[in-house]
Amino acid sequence: MPTIENIEVFSFTLPFAGLFRTSRGTVGSAASGRPIVLTKLTASDGTVGWGEGSPSHTWSPETRESVVSVLSDHFVPAVIGKSLADLDGLHAAMNGAIAPLWGLSMPIARAAIDVAAHDALARHYGVPLLDLLGHRRADRARLSWTVTGSSQAEVEESLHDAKERGYRSCNIKVGGSMDWDVQLCEMVRSAFPDGFLWADANGGFPPHEARQRLHTLVAAGVDLLEQPAAPDRPDVSARIAAESPIPVALDESISGPVPLLAMLKQEALTAYTFKVTRTGGLWPAHMCAALADTAGLMLVCSGLTECSVAFAASIHLSAAWGITHPCALNGPQFLTDDIAAKSLPREGDAVLVTDDPGLGIEVDEDKVRHLSAQEA
Repeated sequence: MPTIENIEVFSFTLPFAGLFRTSRGTVGSAASGRPIVLTKLTASDGTVGWGEGSPSHTWSPETRESVVSVLSDHFVPAVIGKSLADLDGLHAAMNGAIAPLWGLSMPIARAAIDVAAHDALARHYGVPLLDLLGHRRADRARLSWTVTGSSQAEVEESLHDAKERGYRSCNIKVGGSMDWDVQLCEMVRSAFPDGFLWADANGGFPPHEARQRLHTLVAAGVDLLEQPAAPDRPDVSARIAAESPIPVALDESISGPVPLLAMLKQEALTAYTFKVTRTGGLWPAHMCAALADTAGLMLVCSGLTECSVAFAASIHLSAAWGITHPCALNGPQFLTDDIAAKSLPREGDAVLVTDDPGLGIEVDEDKVRHLSAQEA
């Protein structure tokens, strides 16, 4: 089995369309673009794999600067020479380099190495990544449209764009004004009466208003409520989940299998949103999906507005577990440029998994090097 011979780290910015806000602040805008961090892993037999760990500092504690430094100074030196097939040992080496506090240490940074290792290992065997995971419950995953806008006209324009691009379901950001949240739900329901409506509060519900906000959203037609309370308030999430007539999901609260197990014990969720980068890559995310599936939770998937690398990893994991609800993977919606010379094929709002090895995409390495050199 080949070993990990070299890992290069690339950091650059991709152009961003419009303005994307959550209850915690701006995720991306045309002015700021989207910070991207990629890794290129080369194995001792020459096999190459690509990974991504693009952070969002208003969503998690990791920043572009921290991801790059953690990778370059700690994680990369720790995994050089490791067997490509020893994915458990790979994560143990990263835990040895930076001690974990809650879940896994620096999950977004480590995801960049984990995904690259999975991509290279699947390419070594000549199989699609989801076959490497041992699951193939589906051959595609559907996407959800992230509705943007702070006025009725802007929301209507966003919904029009969703229909034009073949989407059938939407996700919305809530947690501000309750009146606006209701109006937003009503506009989405009017445009997509049969679609799956996913509301994400990003931890923005004040504990004393959580119950009222839950029932207000349910009455407005929401099908799934995500992260209603702050990540460090599982007690509030548990109270909401206990009386909610719709599934309640968590994602910010879960950075690996250990936090998920703790949330399950506290009955703080009835659905699990897996994020490949938030949970440290495919190896721990696959464990989390197995735990959640065994516990009987609804499985859904979302991302951090990433480019084609993490996007493809999320699609493979979603297809592996047969996720039936549309995934909130909005990189294709917001990024106006990408680094893939070949992407996963699309049919409307569905993304297909092919039989091509690894992630099933081809990265334009010259473009990555050029973009990275521009910001060096």
